[in-house]
Amino acid sequence: MSIALRVMLFAASILTCGYIARKLKKSQVQVMDTVFWIGLSVLFIVLSVFPDIASFLSELMGFQAPVNFIFLLMIFLLLIRCFLLSVRVSQLEDKVRNLVEELAIRENNRK
Repeated sequence: MSIALRVMLFAASILTCGYIARKLKKSQVQVMDTVFWIGLSVLFIVLSVFPDIASFLSELMGFQAPVNFIFLLMIFLLLIRCFLLSVRVSQLEDKVRNLVEELAIRENNRK
Protein backbone atom coordinates (compact mmCIF):
# COMPACT_ATOMS: atom_id res chain seq x y z
CA MET A 1 0.00 0.00 0.00
CA SER A 2 1.44 3.35 -0.97
CA ILE A 3 2.44 5.84 1.70
CA ALA A 4 0.05 8.42 0.24
CA LEU A 5 -2.91 6.07 0.65
CA ARG A 6 -1.82 5.17 4.16
CA VAL A 7 -1.55 8.82 5.19
CA MET A 8 -4.87 9.67 3.56
CA LEU A 9 -6.58 6.69 5.21
CA PHE A 10 -5.13 7.56 8.61
CA ALA A 11 -6.07 11.24 8.36
CA ALA A 12 -9.59 10.53 7.15
CA SER A 13 -10.10 7.98 9.93
CA ILE A 14 -8.90 10.37 12.64
CA LEU A 15 -11.12 13.16 11.27
CA THR A 16 -14.09 10.80 11.13
CA CYS A 17 -13.54 9.71 14.75
CA GLY A 18 -13.38 13.33 15.87
CA TYR A 19 -16.46 14.32 13.90
CA ILE A 20 -18.53 11.40 15.18
CA ALA A 21 -17.40 12.00 18.77
CA ARG A 22 -18.47 15.64 18.45
CA LYS A 23 -21.88 14.63 17.07
CA LEU A 24 -22.34 12.14 19.92
CA LYS A 25 -21.43 14.79 22.48
CA LYS A 26 -24.10 17.09 21.02
CA SER A 27 -26.60 14.18 21.05
CA GLN A 28 -27.08 14.42 17.29
CA VAL A 29 -26.42 10.73 16.63
CA GLN A 30 -27.44 7.52 18.37
CA VAL A 31 -24.92 5.45 20.26
CA MET A 32 -25.30 2.39 18.00
CA ASP A 33 -24.57 4.50 14.94
CA THR A 34 -21.54 5.94 16.70
CA VAL A 35 -20.25 2.46 17.52
CA PHE A 36 -20.39 1.49 13.85
CA TRP A 37 -18.60 4.61 12.59
CA ILE A 38 -15.95 4.67 15.30
CA GLY A 39 -15.35 0.94 14.81
CA LEU A 40 -14.97 1.46 11.07
CA SER A 41 -12.56 4.34 11.66
CA VAL A 42 -10.49 2.28 14.11
CA LEU A 43 -10.36 -0.56 11.57
CA PHE A 44 -9.01 1.81 8.93
CA ILE A 45 -6.52 3.32 11.39
CA VAL A 46 -5.21 -0.18 12.11
CA LEU A 47 -5.00 -0.94 8.38
CA SER A 48 -3.15 2.32 7.70
CA VAL A 49 -0.67 1.81 10.56
CA PHE A 50 -0.15 -1.89 9.84
CA PRO A 51 -0.45 -2.22 6.05
CA ASP A 52 0.90 -5.76 6.17
CA ILE A 53 -2.50 -6.90 7.43
CA ALA A 54 -4.15 -5.55 4.28
CA SER A 55 -1.39 -7.03 2.13
CA PHE A 56 -1.73 -10.44 3.75
CA LEU A 57 -5.53 -10.49 3.46
CA SER A 58 -5.46 -9.24 -0.13
CA GLU A 59 -2.97 -11.96 -1.10
CA LEU A 60 -5.01 -14.55 0.76
CA MET A 61 -8.18 -13.57 -1.11
CA GLY A 62 -6.47 -13.18 -4.48
CA PHE A 63 -6.56 -9.40 -4.93
CA GLN A 64 -3.91 -7.83 -7.12
CA ALA A 65 -3.33 -4.90 -4.76
CA PRO A 66 -4.14 -4.16 -1.12
CA VAL A 67 -5.87 -0.97 -2.25
CA ASN A 68 -8.49 -3.04 -4.07
CA PHE A 69 -9.08 -5.07 -0.92
CA ILE A 70 -9.55 -1.93 1.18
CA PHE A 71 -11.98 -0.42 -1.33
CA LEU A 72 -13.97 -3.65 -1.50
CA LEU A 73 -14.00 -3.85 2.31
CA MET A 74 -15.30 -0.28 2.52
CA ILE A 75 -18.01 -0.94 -0.05
CA PHE A 76 -19.04 -4.17 1.67
CA LEU A 77 -19.26 -2.61 5.13
CA LEU A 78 -21.21 0.39 3.83
CA LEU A 79 -23.63 -1.89 2.00
CA ILE A 80 -24.24 -3.79 5.23
CA ARG A 81 -24.82 -0.49 7.01
CA CYS A 82 -27.23 0.61 4.28
CA PHE A 83 -29.17 -2.64 4.61
CA LEU A 84 -29.41 -2.28 8.39
CA LEU A 85 -30.65 1.28 8.00
CA SER A 86 -33.26 0.09 5.49
CA VAL A 87 -34.47 -2.45 8.03
CA ARG A 88 -34.67 0.26 10.69
CA VAL A 89 -36.61 2.59 8.36
CA SER A 90 -39.06 -0.21 7.55
CA GLN A 91 -39.63 -0.88 11.24
CA LEU A 92 -40.17 2.82 11.93
CA GLU A 93 -42.60 3.11 9.02
CA ASP A 94 -44.60 0.21 10.49
CA LYS A 95 -44.65 1.89 13.89
CA VAL A 96 -45.80 5.18 12.38
CA ARG A 97 -48.56 3.43 10.43
CA ASN A 98 -49.71 1.61 13.58
CA LEU A 99 -49.70 4.84 15.59
CA VAL A 100 -51.69 6.67 12.91
CA GLU A 101 -54.24 3.86 12.81
CA GLU A 102 -54.53 3.84 16.59
CA LEU A 103 -54.92 7.62 16.67
CA ALA A 104 -57.63 7.48 14.01
CA ILE A 105 -59.51 4.81 15.99
CA ARG A 106 -59.29 6.88 19.21
CA GLU A 107 -60.52 10.02 17.45
CA ASN A 108 -63.37 8.05 15.86
CA ASN A 109 -64.41 6.65 19.28
CA ARG A 110 -64.59 10.18 20.78
CA LYS A 111 -67.24 11.25 18.27
